[in-house]
Amino acid sequence: MIYLNRSAFFAGLLWLSGCSTQTNISQQATLQPSASKTALHMQRISTLESNDAVTIGAEQLQPGDILLSSTTGVTSLGIRLFSLSGVSHASVYLGNGEVAEAVGEGVQIVSLEQALSHSNSMVSLRNPGFNDEQLQRLRFFAQSKRGKKYNYKGIVIIAPYTLSRRVCDLPVFFGKGRSQCFDTLATVQIGDPADTQETFFCSQFVIEAFNYAGNPITVSNALWISPADLLHMREGDISSFTPVQPLQYVGHLKKWNLYNAVFG
Repeated sequence: MIYLNRSAFFAGLLWLSGCSTQTNISQQATLQPSASKTALHMQRISTLESNDAVTIGAEQLQPGDILLSSTTGVTSLGIRLFSLSGVSHASVYLGNGEVAEAVGEGVQIVSLEQALSHSNSMVSLRNPGFNDEQLQRLRFFAQSKRGKKYNYKGIVIIAPYTLSRRVCDLPVFFGKGRSQCFDTLATVQIGDPADTQETFFCSQFVIEAFNYAGNPITVSNALWISPADLLHMREGDISSFTPVQPLQYVGHLKKWNLYNAVFG
């Protein structure tokens, strides 16, 4: 019989779930019908939008911007390789140089400088339409959840789904049928719990924060969403879970590392 220590066990689950101490992308294909023919479209494997990808500074961020990142750590690398991804962690910018995130130590608020120092790549996306009241609610949510534990139980629950969901990437599913496949399979395998705000993994925390603020990213349950799923909700990409509105690309706070030298 093989015995695994607790840290090795959870590291393996994190590899499957797509949530490390930083971000996530997966490469998948789907068929999209056009007016005259059927064309093959693929989820973009890179965090870089195009040759026009831009490097931005902290002054160009706005409160509520979503930060998707990666690190050089083993867990992050495993997540990205497993999902053909450029990210393994999700967090949210609160303004005033502060970032809220859920990591192994629990929910915390750190400086943007600290978040960047832990990352070798970081891209910012924006959920448009925030007003001042919603931003205040976002900040309140982050402050009120500070210290909440990491959702290891949720990682255990969703780990099998990260494998079975691959069936929805088959070419027989496209358009709304593809998103419905992901939603239906998640409902059957994971369920749709109404209250998921006591413990958090990284992307779950981001989704719940926007739900509480009143400017939701998606109507799908926060427990189902990985950092890669958030990345694929950007404009021009192929989303797995349908966004309320496509996320806008803001820019890269960091866009060079050894991994991106391969994946762009």
